[in-house]
Amino acid sequence: MQRDQMLRQLADETFDLLIIGGGITGVGVAREATRRGIRTALVEQRDFAWGTSSRSTKLIHGGLRYLRNLEFGLVRESVVERQKLLRMAPHLVHPLPFVFPVYTGDPDPLWMLKIGLMMYDWFSGKDTQIPHRMARGKAVLQWEPLLKQDGLVGAGIYQDCATDDARLTIEVLQSAVQWGAVAANYAAVTGFRHDASGKLEAVEVEDTLTGQRFPIRAKRVLSACGPWADIVRRMDDPSAPPLLRLTKGVHIAVRRERLPLTNAVTMRGTDGRIMFAIPSGAFTYLGTTDTDYSGRPEDVRVEREDVEYILKAAHKNFPGVKLGFDDVVSAWAGLRPLVRSQAADPSAVSRGYELFPSASGLVTVAGGKLTAFRAMASHIVDYLFPATKRAQGTAPSDEPLPGATKEPVANDIVAAIAKATGEPEAEVVRVAQRYGRRFAPMWEQLKADGALNGGDPLLAWRLLQLRQAVEHEMAVRLEDVVARRTSLLLFSQDNGQRHLAALGQAMGQMLRWSESRIAAEIDQCRQRVREMFAWKEGAGQA
Repeated sequence: MQRDQMLRQLADETFDLLIIGGGITGVGVAREATRRGIRTALVEQRDFAWGTSSRSTKLIHGGLRYLRNLEFGLVRESVVERQKLLRMAPHLVHPLPFVFPVYTGDPDPLWMLKIGLMMYDWFSGKDTQIPHRMARGKAVLQWEPLLKQDGLVGAGIYQDCATDDARLTIEVLQSAVQWGAVAANYAAVTGFRHDASGKLEAVEVEDTLTGQRFPIRAKRVLSACGPWADIVRRMDDPSAPPLLRLTKGVHIAVRRERLPLTNAVTMRGTDGRIMFAIPSGAFTYLGTTDTDYSGRPEDVRVEREDVEYILKAAHKNFPGVKLGFDDVVSAWAGLRPLVRSQAADPSAVSRGYELFPSASGLVTVAGGKLTAFRAMASHIVDYLFPATKRAQGTAPSDEPLPGATKEPVANDIVAAIAKATGEPEAEVVRVAQRYGRRFAPMWEQLKADGALNGGDPLLAWRLLQLRQAVEHEMAVRLEDVVARRTSLLLFSQDNGQRHLAALGQAMGQMLRWSESRIAAEIDQCRQRVREMFAWKEGAGQA
């Protein structure tokens, strides 16, 4: 994961496959292609997982609600992939019980929910760890006592999984690089070169950190650009019709003590839309909205009405909690790059994916779900390189990711870090376990430095994560660390602001930044926080 070396290889070599886009779809295809012996390159215009892949509901799930849309194939594939990911990345994909309450007048009665959960378990097959169960009436409150009691008919209790979406993307990329993929962030596509017959022969790329431009030569080119898919496709063919219907999803996070859930809860918005409240370390996050979006993908923002919608849903489902604007510690907005549809309700648009080949040879992928990235990647590589399908002598694509371990972080280590830093133990566990087997050497380093015994132990804990991000995870901007390699921006009480200057100075020393560069990096992170909370002013703009 050495960016300078990667850039030299991108400029000098010819590849079998070039992937444009460093979200979960792109890195998943890179991993699958390289394991089959396909020489693969990947470029991302910003940072890996900068877009949708760090702004999701952070669930690995079958999508129970899609059964209502009769998308049985999508749900089955997602449930099967969920079970595979539990084995591939047990440090990043964690089983989580869900409570799905049913109230008088809900569109899905209890009997229908039971049938859906039976199908869910059936799709899981023998891998089902915790079969669903049903609770009736007030018995539901034994699971989540804060739920609204009036009109409560019962609930289904079932298992899905939570993840750290950005870190899952990074680790899939690390796996691809171990297999031989060449990848770089902040490498933006600026144009396409075509031969005399109109076929793609090279892709023009700019290193946006230095301004250097160079062509990348590849036999096949895949655009896995998520919300930017139409923009990239028109760079190749200005007359190409639009493929996407973008819908915006917004989430907010609150301190867990303000909404102390034991399980994830499926809740309904005031308009009946299904949403979630999900406990995560010292926080609980709620969402998501689902509204059509027509602006530039990079301009998507949290609006005041988005937050109001989620808070109204929280009040409807947990009336005694009374969450308000001041309880919101973070908020994020992402875009779903759905395949274009005439459906009136954005929630009714399929989450499936499709491939769209252009006359030049460019292939664009639209749609798809985080949960099914591995299966989607396998299908895409089959399409692009059919001769490699069921290739002999290659490792299975569901082998564990590099950090995979089922061993939890030891209780005494968690207690020691929590005591020194003041972080809740649940938060220490959430942060530490995502490194998997890589956490042991990080802990040894922390002990060797003696950083927990004096000074500012919480800063030392955060500096440890910053060093890991810079040295092993291709973080090249301070925002990469704060927003995606760690989750300080979203899941810390101060959005990482307390130690931002110190983190910026440390990263600047590691990467030999000038003082002006350090100041600019710190200010950019502060700007991200201002943008996150712009909705509090009512303007809804950054």
